Amino acid sequence: MESGNSIMDSMLPALKGEDWKRVRSVVSPTFTTGKIKKMMNIVKQCCQTLLQNLQKVSDNGKPYKVKELYGAFSMDVIASSAFSTKLDSHNDPQNKFVQTAKKAFSTGFAVRVSLHQLMPRLMKFLGVPVFLPQPTEFFKQVTLQIIEERKRTGQTRNDFLQLLMDTAQEVAQEQKWESVSDQEDITSNYEQVDSTQPAIKTTSNKHLSLDELVGNCVIFFLAAYDTTATTLNFASYLLALNPEIQENAYKEIREVLQRCKGELTYEALQEMKYLDNIISETLRLYPPAPRLERIADVEAKLGDTGITIPKGMLVTIPSYALHKDPQYFPDPDKFDPDRFNLEERTKRNPYAYLPFGAGPRNCVGMRFALMEAKVCLAHIVANFEMQRCSETKVPLEFCLGPGVLHAKSIILKLKERKERIALK
Repeated sequence: MESGNSIMDSMLPALKGEDWKRVRSVVSPTFTTGKIKKMMNIVKQCCQTLLQNLQKVSDNGKPYKVKELYGAFSMDVIASSAFSTKLDSHNDPQNKFVQTAKKAFSTGFAVRVSLHQLMPRLMKFLGVPVFLPQPTEFFKQVTLQIIEERKRTGQTRNDFLQLLMDTAQEVAQEQKWESVSDQEDITSNYEQVDSTQPAIKTTSNKHLSLDELVGNCVIFFLAAYDTTATTLNFASYLLALNPEIQENAYKEIREVLQRCKGELTYEALQEMKYLDNIISETLRLYPPAPRLERIADVEAKLGDTGITIPKGMLVTIPSYALHKDPQYFPDPDKFDPDRFNLEERTKRNPYAYLPFGAGPRNCVGMRFALMEAKVCLAHIVANFEMQRCSETKVPLEFCLGPGVLHAKSIILKLKERKERIALK
């Protein structure tokens, strides 16, 4: 899906062949356990801002729109972790970064993405961009300024841009096989899919170009902002409708933190298996991407069906439908985190559950996204109870259209816990 814009065409999802292998081999090691740990503190800092905003909601006692607060939280995390920019976008919505980022997701974004997938040559000929030029140029200039400032001062940070720059340098100096699955964590819920995929060997010792650096910071923002906020929206809704599950999550958080002296370390986070299951079950019921698309690299025959997929054909995988198939998930509309206990997972075809895709082109930022969602939910459940109210829609109503799955509105009430858990 070429757009004709050098930055957009340098984003990982747009690349093909050797260029894709080279950039993927640099980006993938940015999400190893060690580097995710470095970025976790950024997420925890943003959670403190979120808790302050949630406290105001709780004190007010009125129902609130979940999307607004989680959208602001997600914006703050991405701005800080990808662009070294500290925000409180909920209380400072006029900030230039916030305004520009919202323009990137302005009305028509999902439509433009779909049109470029369906008619890439025509869209390129007509000059219809996937991303609007002004936000793209803004992010480019922000990235350039950060790079130049760090070169000038020698200062470094534990953010995505720095880790990407450092990894590009490491890969350029030493070609090697990289593994991002160096420790069991929340991604173990997807291990049967991911472990079958070979690591990607560096094919060139070339550094990332400036356009590739900028493009992959931008796609990190675009991919993580809306999807993470949406997952948190749905998780809060499901916990509000299932208070017994929410209480079990609270008990697990309390027990783990008692053992860890109140400090939410990466290791403590991995002990919260029930919280893993809650997030996984949320993603089953409401996958941010309700369908996946791939282009066949080779001609393929589908088992004994007699169906042949020719090379170059666009294949759509209906992940939302798979997640609701009773053959794989009995009573599929029920919210049941226990579906993701180890014993249950091993019974199931791993390709029946695809919230992050599968294969070499699965979501490279999966580990970061899951860590962010889990840290956020741990902070919220430790301090507040999410409750349904008269304005809570049951069942949910969804926005129609391509792109990320959105509910029209999720409205809940928030109650401060009598026994709050202070997280360090």
